[in-house]
Amino acid sequence: MKNNYRILCALIAWAVLSLRFVDMLIIGEYSSVAETLFVYFGYFTVWANILIALALTAPLLNPDRKLANFFKRPAVRAALASYILIVSVVYHMLIVPYWNPQGFTWVTATGLNTVMPILYIIDWLFFAEKRPIFYKHLPYWLIFPAVYGVTSIIRGLLTNVYPYPFLNVTELGIGNVLFNMFGLVAVFAVVGPIFIGVAHLISDRTKTES
Repeated sequence: MKNNYRILCALIAWAVLSLRFVDMLIIGEYSSVAETLFVYFGYFTVWANILIALALTAPLLNPDRKLANFFKRPAVRAALASYILIVSVVYHMLIVPYWNPQGFTWVTATGLNTVMPILYIIDWLFFAEKRPIFYKHLPYWLIFPAVYGVTSIIRGLLTNVYPYPFLNVTELGIGNVLFNMFGLVAVFAVVGPIFIGVAHLISDRTKTES
């Protein structure tokens, strides 16, 4: 059941990621495929979903390879669950109220920000290994969002292309953007321990029942 579920989720993940890019091409907001790719890969949502897709796919294709072993680690899978949950919460709380996508755009946006978070968190809750995972892993979980924020700011300063309004240095100023980035990383720092605690709780309960 686990493998079948992950195959289905992996297919949905790669399909939605591809269709989101196709949707951007259809809209034609950017002058070339290269520019569209540049903007596409600037979104944290896209990177989080790519990691989710790899986590679902790699162990199925190459169960003994380093990449598969990396994505099978309990700490890694829990970190990804925290990332994709935050993606969904930020989307629904901060983006949806000011953005009303229609048609194909709505389908792809909903796939990345609603469907995949639900599917992956279900996978994490019911199928992923929960041990070993420790609170000392948390600083490593913060590297990805921190690096994303820094590179997004640098990229924006060089190209004036910002994936999200709260990272727009031109409009907000570098001080406000750094504050926003710090706040975002702090959110990850708060959510991470919740997933670690839940992992311990599920693991302990499973041991007790067995």
